[in-house]
Amino acid sequence: MNVLLVGLSRFAEKRVLPAIASIRAIEKVDVVTSRADAPSLGSMAKLGTVYHDWNEALSAAPPGLVYVSLVNSLHATVVRRALEHGHHVVADKPGLPDRETAEQLVSLARASSLVLSEATCYSFHPLFVAVESVLAELGAEVANAVAVFTPPVPPEDWRWDAARGGGALADTGPYAVSLGRVLWGTAPERIDAVVNDRTADGLETSFSMLAGYPGGRTVVGQFGFTTAYQNMVRLMGKGFTIDIERPFSAPPDMAVELRVRTGDRATVHTVEPADSMQLFLSAVLDAAERGSPDFGLSLLGDARALARLRRAASASSGLL
Repeated sequence: MNVLLVGLSRFAEKRVLPAIASIRAIEKVDVVTSRADAPSLGSMAKLGTVYHDWNEALSAAPPGLVYVSLVNSLHATVVRRALEHGHHVVADKPGLPDRETAEQLVSLARASSLVLSEATCYSFHPLFVAVESVLAELGAEVANAVAVFTPPVPPEDWRWDAARGGGALADTGPYAVSLGRVLWGTAPERIDAVVNDRTADGLETSFSMLAGYPGGRTVVGQFGFTTAYQNMVRLMGKGFTIDIERPFSAPPDMAVELRVRTGDRATVHTVEPADSMQLFLSAVLDAAERGSPDFGLSLLGDARALARLRRAASASSGLL
């Protein structure tokens, strides 16, 4: 299958293009970029056509997989057009701007037997299989999760711009609302949030969250881009804790350690390096080949939960 990459973001250069290059089932990648000079494309063996207009590219490229890596405010328009042209679609998180748009475009994709998915690919890392293995050995279940994810955002980055879909709720909110789904396969029953920091023009840049799940399970978290970099999850249950470093963005060449404590006993389980983006895209391609459009239904569940997170954050700030 061929891939059309719409947008040459830093993330696309760092994670998406290397993953595409490593997947044998991908024969060619066309790229849409507004950049006159794109050094990362020069060494790509699978590089096809370089476009400078996404409308032209969507019309010219034969149906395949479109990966959208643009500013958030353009996602809905480009995703819709890609689906209308018969492409399977993956979009950077947040895949779509609101619950209503997500419902419409998921329905459009399903009606056409097309895969539509959001690239919250961290859950495809084998560290989560390793967590399940540890839990099976302990005969235990995760009851609570504490997460902290505060990736730095350069001051010139568009994520500081509300008009282009920036802000911490858009940037890290998808991680906040998806962790419970990844752990327990279910949606939150309630979400509370507090915005900690805003810019002078009102853009939220950090927030705290409490999400409650069936059976008294919770995800508590701190997210945003105003503090020093942190990226960790602590899983807790009766008699144990599991600490995970870099769960949301483990580099492909980094081994991940699970630090397990039960009473006075501490052990470390090492998960070998893995490329979560490569694993995610391979799963998308497999779903597309099998005609399994429901692969991407997690996008809809996460979009609904993110909408609830936004409402909770607005209510806490007196903006409703």
